[in-house]
Amino acid sequence: MQTAIPALRSMLAQVPDPRKERGQRHPWTALLLLLVGGLLSGANSQRAVARWGAGLAPAWQQRLGVTRPYSPSRATLQRLLAQVDVPQLETVLSSWLQAVRTAWRHSTAHWLDGIAVDGKTLCGARRLGARDTHLVSACCQQHGVVLGELAVPEKSNELRAVGPLLEALLLAGETVTFDAQFTQWAVAIQVVQQGGAYFMVVKGNQPTLLADIRRATTWPARRLGQAHTVRLAHGRIEERTLVAADARDIAWPHARQVLRLERRFVHKSTGRVLSQVTAYAVTALPPEVAAPAALLQLWQAHWGIENRLHWVRDVVFGEDLATTRTAHAPQALAAFRNLVISLLHLWHRPDITAARADFASHPAALFHQLALSPPGL
Repeated sequence: MQTAIPALRSMLAQVPDPRKERGQRHPWTALLLLLVGGLLSGANSQRAVARWGAGLAPAWQQRLGVTRPYSPSRATLQRLLAQVDVPQLETVLSSWLQAVRTAWRHSTAHWLDGIAVDGKTLCGARRLGARDTHLVSACCQQHGVVLGELAVPEKSNELRAVGPLLEALLLAGETVTFDAQFTQWAVAIQVVQQGGAYFMVVKGNQPTLLADIRRATTWPARRLGQAHTVRLAHGRIEERTLVAADARDIAWPHARQVLRLERRFVHKSTGRVLSQVTAYAVTALPPEVAAPAALLQLWQAHWGIENRLHWVRDVVFGEDLATTRTAHAPQALAAFRNLVISLLHLWHRPDITAARADFASHPAALFHQLALSPPGL
């Protein structure tokens, strides 16, 4: 029996209202919905969101929950972002998006969907002196849904944040993919203890493990198979060959397979070799669950977090140019951007710029997607 997923409005109503009763002019949930609607309609700042709300017809403002004859101002939205309890906001959004992902999932090969973990810096906010501007995110490879995000404490590194981030995720039957900076014993153990499997890139920060993998993947008796792909992209021929080997005798917790990936990029017109790189990885996925072809796809899909999340926030949502810096407002605004990007991916709108332009010119379509349309519309 499936658990009922609360509507977007009901989910946002779970975010605690930090305001004092005196002086409140607008309902808390209406302000949160205004932020979501404005970001979905092409607004990238508090000022732009306020302008979008002011331009809505009174009937649409009322559907958001606005009870005054005027829409919330930029200053009101700025105070909201500065005062909201960011950990609580991220917890509510993470729980809801994980439930939505589970309900909308169609693949039966859960182990091979992949949850990519990676970090990103809020460059604009950092330049202005804001705190906690480096964030670690977990993004579903299949749907592009941001399942969680936490700030890295000042004067610390991403490893301090990845443990609490993983604790908030439902990892049973899931594979979490990591870049080399997260390839640590404690991280590998935590993922498996939570019922998941890891896929970790291995570089020079783990020299003993790297040397062991190099030996294992070159010994024919330990090979489990290989996968090879060739494709044309960006005017170049991209060849990838992955070799999987048995991880027995590899001193790494719960290791089942070790991998060697050779990437060779050739210029299509001239035949000149542009780059040739060999990379290594270790995974807790057993051979009967993940064959070499599936592991190659999982490895490539890990970097989708850069294109489907980080690049979108930087370029489409103008995050690197943002001037928000008060308190934890940059982190709160990043959480709302993650929610909006996740919604657009769930709605199968891969061209995010075009989707936002459509919603800006067709508010009825936006309110229908947000389940805020009047009955019968």
